[in-house]
Amino acid sequence: MFSKSIANLYRNGLNSTKVLQNVICKRNLYEPAALGLDKYQYYREKLSSQYSDVDKQTFLERMQSFAIPESTSLIFTEDLKQIVHMIDDNEVELKLVEQMMKKFNQQNKGLRFGNFTFGPVVMRMFYHLNKPDFALKMFYEPELEGFFNHLTSYQILMDLLFINGKYDEILSAYKTIQERQLQIAKFPKGVMMLVFAACYKLNTAESFEYACKLWTEQQEAGHIPIRKTVTFFAANALNQNSPHIAIEVLSTVRNQVYVTLRNIKVVALCDLGRIHDALPILRSVLSLDRPSDSFNNAVKQTFCRDVIDIVKSTAEKQESKEISLELERILSQFEELNIISETTLDSILCTDVKMVERPVNNNYQDNMVAASYGNSRPYKKREYRRPGISDML
Repeated sequence: MFSKSIANLYRNGLNSTKVLQNVICKRNLYEPAALGLDKYQYYREKLSSQYSDVDKQTFLERMQSFAIPESTSLIFTEDLKQIVHMIDDNEVELKLVEQMMKKFNQQNKGLRFGNFTFGPVVMRMFYHLNKPDFALKMFYEPELEGFFNHLTSYQILMDLLFINGKYDEILSAYKTIQERQLQIAKFPKGVMMLVFAACYKLNTAESFEYACKLWTEQQEAGHIPIRKTVTFFAANALNQNSPHIAIEVLSTVRNQVYVTLRNIKVVALCDLGRIHDALPILRSVLSLDRPSDSFNNAVKQTFCRDVIDIVKSTAEKQESKEISLELERILSQFEELNIISETTLDSILCTDVKMVERPVNNNYQDNMVAASYGNSRPYKKREYRRPGISDML
């Protein structure tokens, strides 16, 4: 058995510069629109056009006088809503927001007259300003108890932590969410994807053990994870020299046609020395004439160049003329049909979750991440899904 970490597929004398650049680059797991960041930016720009620099400074000074503990003035919903769409990245304004949030949260304890959900919007503000440490500090702040207790807030926070490489902090935040025992699903799909993504990026024996424990708990609870969660866990298993686990995990996905699944499965079979079983998977794309996904969009069936190099290396170790000739024939067709992609497997794994337009369905519940801006929408109402979720139901 010869296992290869996805992050080091080119280490045996192959050109690694381009691959490593892809592996270590920062990227989010949700596209901005899926997190509601486009709407946050829209309202921010709208507010900016309404306020001159003098108006902004006057407002900030007034809020500073309201936010101090000894002031009897209240912080209203509109005050807080305005400030989170107005501030810039500086210590004074961030401190002001913190004081206003704490006072607002305390004065509204026990009886809340407004129905605006601030947690997700404030997290979007931190995301826009790229302040992961400050966001995490506010998340744990005792005086803000209940302020961020929303699934959307968690997903935005975790994605912000992810793009800043704070993977341990993602796991810690998830444990805190569990301890708070909120009235949400035990294994929220979007949150779990980010937890498994963090374990994959950490790539340690401890984080893999934790991922295995979470996976078992989900299975015992009858929870069906989304495809992206499955692929992160399977890739993590490969990196931790457990290709057998990767194979078993991938089998839980009903539709096996997806690019990430096929690439990971081929690597896992090669790691197990079972190239005879990997060749049919390679051949399978030759008989698929640009199949479509769930939304009838043409999807090109490809294999990553780094994965193909794994297959070549495995074939050489087998020292079988029959396998070498068959692989040569397959790869010749791959080159002719442009099936081999220069995109790395790690890059495909970390491709962001996009917001997808769906036909209008009055019965569909718009309850995905980019919620909490009330009824005022600057765009046509759109419905959301995470890629692959329809294939798991």
